[in-house]
Amino acid sequence: MKAERTELIAGAVSFLAAVIVFCLIGTSSLFHKKADTYILSARFNQTDGLTVGNEVRLAGIKIGQVLSLRLDDYYGVVVTFSLPDYIRLPEDSGAAVQSESLIGKKYIELLPGGDEEMLPVGGTIEFTQDSPDLMALLDKVLSMAKTNRKSAK
Repeated sequence: MKAERTELIAGAVSFLAAVIVFCLIGTSSLFHKKADTYILSARFNQTDGLTVGNEVRLAGIKIGQVLSLRLDDYYGVVVTFSLPDYIRLPEDSGAAVQSESLIGKKYIELLPGGDEEMLPVGGTIEFTQDSPDLMALLDKVLSMAKTNRKSAK
């Protein structure tokens, strides 16, 4: 009887300790303020493979993500993305659509400029580089290889 009571008390104490730990973990996230973000956009002529949720990088480090893509009045693609509030970009900064590998995911690489004025919240990056058309480039390389083989004969 005494052993059952001891086991019951030990189980209740363990359960109570687990509840306290879970409560502390849950409330600790309330005290850790997430980094505030702000929104910028950039206009590209072509963004093959870029989708909502893809990374935005600065110096190769992920600092944000793509929030939306939409066509503008001139059939260009306006990409809206978020950045941490503590990163401010000069007004003459650029953005390029890059690929992790030949068939890898696309991302936006930010290229900071040297202007003393910073882009405002909601600002637009004017200097952009479109996504390279890798299939067209591969076709050119293959056709050049065929031409070189024919001329070598």
